[in-house]
Amino acid sequence: MSGRSGVLVIGDALLDVDVDGRVERTTPDAGLPVLDVTSEVMRPGGAGLAAALLAADGMPVTLVTALCADTAGGQLRDLLREPSIEVLAGPGEGGTVVKTRLAGLARVDRGEGQPASGFGTTVAAPLRAALCTAAAVLVSDYGRGVAADPLLRSALTDALRSGLPVVWDPHPRGPSPVPAVTIATPNLAEARGVSRHGAADVAAREVRRAWSACAVAVTCGAEGAVLIGDGAPELVPAPRVSGGDPCGAGDAFAGSLAAALAEGRPRLDAVRCAVHRAARFVGLGGAGAFAARRAAVGAPV
Repeated sequence: MSGRSGVLVIGDALLDVDVDGRVERTTPDAGLPVLDVTSEVMRPGGAGLAAALLAADGMPVTLVTALCADTAGGQLRDLLREPSIEVLAGPGEGGTVVKTRLAGLARVDRGEGQPASGFGTTVAAPLRAALCTAAAVLVSDYGRGVAADPLLRSALTDALRSGLPVVWDPHPRGPSPVPAVTIATPNLAEARGVSRHGAADVAAREVRRAWSACAVAVTCGAEGAVLIGDGAPELVPAPRVSGGDPCGAGDAFAGSLAAALAEGRPRLDAVRCAVHRAARFVGLGGAGAFAARRAAVGAPV
């Protein structure tokens, strides 16, 4: 597919907030820990993080998502405003999803972040135009409704028929991938939820059958990934990393897989690239460390 470049990311964009600090005392009335905040960093989450990671690796990105017209939605849009990311946003409703992580103590979630009425109609034409120029597609589903839109799914079905590679990163609350997706990337828990089998290779095979996917790569954390296509299962081990943070590793894996397919790499080679990229991402501290590094140099996160 000569003349094509970049990755088209489709999915639910969220706003993540990482709050760091010290806990050295408790409240006198209820004995609750008191967090003295030392830093607070906002970053794109969900499909927004997948797009930001691809852009940081030098890949041109077009992001199709739903954005709410609220303060958090404006902050999210600002975080995604950089030369290598084009945002094609339709209307959202229910408030931007904001996930606030409190220094390893708790996470506070608010907002629904669902596509509003008319979302599909708004983005259908620019989406089809973007599908004509992209070298690969990543569907980054976070269960908020973008991946379920019928107009988007129809456009993706047509793109697959034309030979465009599509990676589908699923969510338990989201829809099944469109049939014949190039590679679906459930984690092991998600695969077991579909297949009811514990072994990764058996689960991957049954997920592939249930979703009518061309291939399935089940991610298994520090163990790597299991790839099932037409032949025998392929175990792709992950390099060992010490410490680190797995937050965002699935986005790093799926995005790197789409980027490798965009470059024309064979399927198994693409999965190997994605496993190594995700392991490196975890070893460097995950999504929080990625955002802090970007903020330190004054770049969008």
